Amino acid sequence: MRKAASHMLLAIALGEKLGAGYRELIFRRGDYGKPYLERDQAPRFNVSASGALVVCAIARTEIGIDVERVAPLETSAMRLLLGHAESAGQAYSSEEEELDVFYERWTMLESWLKAEGTGLHDEYPLAAFAPKSIAPKRFRTEARQPGMIPWILTSLNVAPSVPEHYALAVCRRPEEDWAEEVLLLDGMELAKRFRKLLSRDARYAEGENNKR
Repeated sequence: MRKAASHMLLAIALGEKLGAGYRELIFRRGDYGKPYLERDQAPRFNVSASGALVVCAIARTEIGIDVERVAPLETSAMRLLLGHAESAGQAYSSEEEELDVFYERWTMLESWLKAEGTGLHDEYPLAAFAPKSIAPKRFRTEARQPGMIPWILTSLNVAPSVPEHYALAVCRRPEEDWAEEVLLLDGMELAKRFRKLLSRDARYAEGENNKR
């Protein structure tokens, strides 16, 4: 179900941005399996899904997005994944705050790897990931490819109409004009807009038939 919803959301986002019908959206995969749109000057995109949510980000340059449903974890496991240096001396007001910090860091790491194009094929340790804070909920991290400009990471708050807590992060290039907001669509709106996307194909086919 999530896979279908992810595909629908991506098709809607790209179709509406490009004014294209569903059949005009031809996807291919790169070396590490990251999909891209086969189209001149095509926008870059990335999707993620967890729990009851699917999310999508679109930009002019490479981009990564990750969403995770926040689930309880053993404190010892979190500190082991983050590394002793990260957890040493840290004072959290509650276990919930420590959990939020863990998921914020985790989603930023995943979004960065996805922006880089390696994603889940890369076993990059969370303890080695050390983005630099540049503003509240905004961080900077270096690109792994020599000569490339750094990435900007943004941690976003998501308040969906479901009784669950989610962490969301986006990794982008600094030159992107980024609106730090999340547009939420429920299942009915998603289906409605997908049908509208499909109708563009029907209108195009009807126009071509009338030309003959």
